[in-house]
Amino acid sequence: MSTPSQRHGFSTRAIHAGQEPDPLTGAVVPPIYQVSTYKQDGVGGLRGGYEYSRSANPTRSALEECLASLEGGSRGFAFASGLAAEDTVLRALCRPGDHAVTPNDAYGGTYRLFAQVAGPWGLAHSPADLGDLDAVRPAVRPGETEVLWAETPTNPLLGVGHIARLAR
Repeated sequence: MSTPSQRHGFSTRAIHAGQEPDPLTGAVVPPIYQVSTYKQDGVGGLRGGYEYSRSANPTRSALEECLASLEGGSRGFAFASGLAAEDTVLRALCRPGDHAVTPNDAYGGTYRLFAQVAGPWGLAHSPADLGDLDAVRPAVRPGETEVLWAETPTNPLLGVGHIARLAR
């Protein structure tokens, strides 16, 4: 897929990054692929790099390339849900035995992810009011805390944490 360089403007990259003319039809905008599986050239023989849409498909590949270009990244990732993205981030950054600080008014799905999935996996977490740095400091466990999970504004209470201050 084509990726306009960072010297191109945001609008140009938003329109063109990740898009190439369709080799079969010549369409200049990639079609939306609404399929689950792709024909294989044998066991492990991917045709065109795709096997099952859950792992990758041309539509999502175009979106990921476009997002990476817009954010100035080397790679972008798209997920079927926000919680799938959250789980991936946690498993990439943390290991069993680590600790995270979470908002005390986190989105319900986020709370359940930490309590019912990450907790049994071995990731401990401590809720804190992320709008109050004096409440956050004692929740951090030196040598254990790997993630300070900030949602701002929070859902549903619209609590606001100061990201720059939390980052320090």
